[in-house]
Amino acid sequence: MPLSNGPGASGARPLVALLDGRDCTIEMPILKDMATVAFCDAQSTSEIHEKVLNEATAALVWHAITLKKEDLAKFKALKLIVRIGSAYDNIDIKAAGDQGIAVSNIPSQYVEEMADTTLSMILNLYRRTAWLAQTVKEGKRVSTPEQIREVAAGCARIRNETLGIV
Repeated sequence: MPLSNGPGASGARPLVALLDGRDCTIEMPILKDMATVAFCDAQSTSEIHEKVLNEATAALVWHAITLKKEDLAKFKALKLIVRIGSAYDNIDIKAAGDQGIAVSNIPSQYVEEMADTTLSMILNLYRRTAWLAQTVKEGKRVSTPEQIREVAAGCARIRNETLGIV
């Protein structure tokens, strides 16, 4: 469990734990001067160090760990869980509330990534690039227009088309 105190650390600082994962590039510049940050990289609470379970006042959570009632009960000082992303499906909200733990999320965290992925999927539906890539990955040779048509049946040209998202 690597800890980061940040520069100029003095006195007792709250312990904030990134429970599942190590990417804290957005949060770390903000937290480094006000908290000690523990990177747990855990898939379950059984993998979290005792110090974090006893002392963490806040937890940052991606989506790899699930926090059920019995998991939340293991945290002795936890007051806040921040779900990095929009969904809460890996956190028992009722149990957290019953234990006095506030839960929030960051719904705008991945807006650009979701938009990019959505556009990519729409383009794939038109051009069927995933099917073509899978065929090549399987070692099949696709070189003639007839072979491409066979593998990418339903592939459409985008030229002169209008896309609308409802």
